[in-house]
Amino acid sequence: MTDAFEQQHQVLLTASPLQRVGGFALAALAKVGHPEQLTVEQFTTATTTMTRHLLATSDVAKAADAGGFWLSASYMLWPNSKIIPTARGKQSPAERRELIAQWRDMPDSAEWPGVPCAYCDRPACKWFGKVDIPLGASSEHRNTTAPGHEGTPLCFPCVACLWAFPYGAELSGGRAAAVHSWDDVFLAPVTRMAVQRTLAAAQAPASKTKLGPYARELAVLNAVRAYGQRVHSGVELIVLSNSNKEQFLRTQEMSQPIVEWLRSTATKTNRRTGYQALVAAQAAKAVPGEAFLAKRAFGDPAAILFRTTAHLLDRVSAKGGIPVEATGLAPLLYSYCIEVLNMDEKDVTRIRDLARRLAALLGQDSRPGPFGGFMRANTKGGDLYGWFRSQSVQWLLKTRPAGMPQTLLPVEDYRLLFDDDRAWSHRRLLVFAVMEALVEAGWEPKGSAEELEDIADVAANLPEDDKD
Repeated sequence: MTDAFEQQHQVLLTASPLQRVGGFALAALAKVGHPEQLTVEQFTTATTTMTRHLLATSDVAKAADAGGFWLSASYMLWPNSKIIPTARGKQSPAERRELIAQWRDMPDSAEWPGVPCAYCDRPACKWFGKVDIPLGASSEHRNTTAPGHEGTPLCFPCVACLWAFPYGAELSGGRAAAVHSWDDVFLAPVTRMAVQRTLAAAQAPASKTKLGPYARELAVLNAVRAYGQRVHSGVELIVLSNSNKEQFLRTQEMSQPIVEWLRSTATKTNRRTGYQALVAAQAAKAVPGEAFLAKRAFGDPAAILFRTTAHLLDRVSAKGGIPVEATGLAPLLYSYCIEVLNMDEKDVTRIRDLARRLAALLGQDSRPGPFGGFMRANTKGGDLYGWFRSQSVQWLLKTRPAGMPQTLLPVEDYRLLFDDDRAWSHRRLLVFAVMEALVEAGWEPKGSAEELEDIADVAANLPEDDKD
């Protein structure tokens, strides 16, 4: 067996996320842990399996018919390929099988272009283009080639990985959605599960399932929380279509810190108990809480803190006071601020200490007005600094709990709230911490429904909230 032959039957992972996902999909098809562990025989078995799945469509008239899964998927994955040529309706099943087999066979070495593979630098076996390489929407992703070239040069293992990519993706809604990470230990089981789902879907009756809001992001969140080991890299969600009707490519990344924090909500007891309250806080009228949590984890991590605080304020009027969930959410939110939003742990401690002083001050009056005044001072049109100036006088005049300092807002705390890059996040955390401290102190506002509703209305004017 020559070195050249072996190279055309051995996978090397490259810098292409699609090739990497496809490599792990090949490994899953061959029941091997890592793509670079594939032997020549196992690699051949995996590629033969994929070809067999396509050959099975030769007897299928329409994509919606039984056995038409890969025929249906080919419109999105491999438009104008040998599986769905324009003249397919006039071809016999035997003709279809012959064309598909030719398409997926490795070219004879005499036909190799004599250039390196664009992905791994090993000898390319052929020029390839849109039919075999998933491409995106913009001109940067289209099949444009230099003069004298007939496409992109790829070796057989690299193009086989691209053929295998759909097995490692969720094929629904006219798009392929795949999870990728540079952490191979994480990527292997996630892709293996995706391959199992795809193989099962290929055997199931054809159906059109409408995706729920942020369903793809939610699937990643669930995969992360179900994973049993530390993840050493961020997690990407790749959604694409190679269809002639829609050239689409979108990549979102969930950073490694938030990945690990989300995992901790399923593994650490003090965080697991507050997770459902956090999920409920993220919900919108038409979007379930966990789906919105997943969306924000990808696109706007700070909004998770902002929305949780606004949710608690929304519930003030309904509960007749501050919801007790504030104490259960505390371990989650403080750890989130430190581990994900990169707040200094000492700063979080200072904010919590300040919140206890404010709770001691506000808690001396059972009317909701003083508490509402503090909340309004945090709104877009509020004057939090002016509120602190006036309340500092009250702090000096009123009876303070033993052990609490004379100064309500020390210089260090002032800087956190008004002279820091994270000032808005610090203020939002302070709002939550004050509510937590008031709940712990047993404070319950005594006021009319209108006064309590007035406090709840403040939530709509808190700055930097996610309004989706």
